[in-house]
Amino acid sequence: MAALALITSGIGVAAADSGEPTKPPVSSATTATVEQRETAKPQVVEPRKDAPAVASCQQVKEQAAQAGKETMLCVERVPAAKAPRNVARAAAADDVTWCDGKEMNKAYVTRTSICENQLLHAVLTVKQTGQPLGDAYFTIKQEVNTKTTDTHFNEDFFLRVQAVSGALVAGFTVEIEGQCVASSACEEGIGPWTGPAPVTLLSEKEGTWQRSWKNTTGNDTMMLGYKLTTRYGTEKADHEWGANESRAWEVRCDNEVDKFAGCVVPQYIPTFEVKSKYSEARQFIGMVQASMSSHPGWEGKGQPLTRESDDKVAQKNRDIVCDSTFKPSPSTPKPTQCDEFPFAKSKQSGAQQGVTSGKVCQQYTVVASTLEGKQYLSLTWPGLKEGKMPPANAKCARASMPKNQNEGVGGDLGRFTKAQRLLGGNGYWVDAGNKL
Repeated sequence: MAALALITSGIGVAAADSGEPTKPPVSSATTATVEQRETAKPQVVEPRKDAPAVASCQQVKEQAAQAGKETMLCVERVPAAKAPRNVARAAAADDVTWCDGKEMNKAYVTRTSICENQLLHAVLTVKQTGQPLGDAYFTIKQEVNTKTTDTHFNEDFFLRVQAVSGALVAGFTVEIEGQCVASSACEEGIGPWTGPAPVTLLSEKEGTWQRSWKNTTGNDTMMLGYKLTTRYGTEKADHEWGANESRAWEVRCDNEVDKFAGCVVPQYIPTFEVKSKYSEARQFIGMVQASMSSHPGWEGKGQPLTRESDDKVAQKNRDIVCDSTFKPSPSTPKPTQCDEFPFAKSKQSGAQQGVTSGKVCQQYTVVASTLEGKQYLSLTWPGLKEGKMPPANAKCARASMPKNQNEGVGGDLGRFTKAQRLLGGNGYWVDAGNKL
């Protein structure tokens, strides 16, 4: 009964021992409507498994020695824990991007933003001794912001030299280049600064890239890439990163959802929250997620649902799960509808998982009961009175549901699809109040 405990707090469920509904909490009538979250908790996008290998400073040093070079300059990304304490502290204390304070050298995304802070170490080494002639630490902070109703998106770029020593105290130069691929779809303005810029201790360089989607139909995914070139005298070192390293650096623009074109960060998986005012539909979905072994759409337990954008396929899904074997319960407030989960407009619908009739789905009923002169709604299922859970191996669920509950959630899902610019096959989580 562990799954039952996850979803019954605060919502009436028919009691297993008496068949009577439980009273909802007094505060439930005044609970504020929960709005959809456009930029809920940021998500970390891990590096690509096939990301190109990046040579360390030690490897660069060995290659330079083999080539007979007297000196060599290298730049590598380092974790904050390996930097001098004052450097790490200064890098973390900035208030430049929304991901300041989060772990460095990781890309964070929301549905409309990409953010990463890097800590770089530049080392100038002499061949004869292998000892550094000087070194420097500098931070790079980036924040890309898109709009779901606009095809223009901007990026703020910031660099600060946090520490220098030895020969590099006299100064060196830094140059940044950006790339937006595919170039046929992406128009990119000038970078934060032009050409090599001289810097020394505590120097700051910052600016903005302005980019836009050039096409007007369909959709395109644009991959952002960067190359920072550090120069000291005749020595130079390149540090490259971006979409070749992590899919976090992708922006997708389309004109396929809603009446406006817009852009999003496709690697972010948004969450559709079933509003608490649709308490029975919310509980139904939560119960399905908790009891079904696949835990459809439950973040942390299952896999995301993915949008089915073909209306004909979605209707076929609905016709199979809510076929003639569905009989509205006379105990459900009228008008009554067949409510299904996973949604008909998802590729996880039972009909797309091999189900040929809704009679094999989990079966639920919303029941109206009167207690002390007040009407309460409760969610029931076969076996509840005996303490049994719905079958865990089911691939779908359906419920006898009040029309306003079913259509209320369905309408919210449609608006969510537009707001998050979900294309066919795009994933999303469903939050029905379950706790991990």
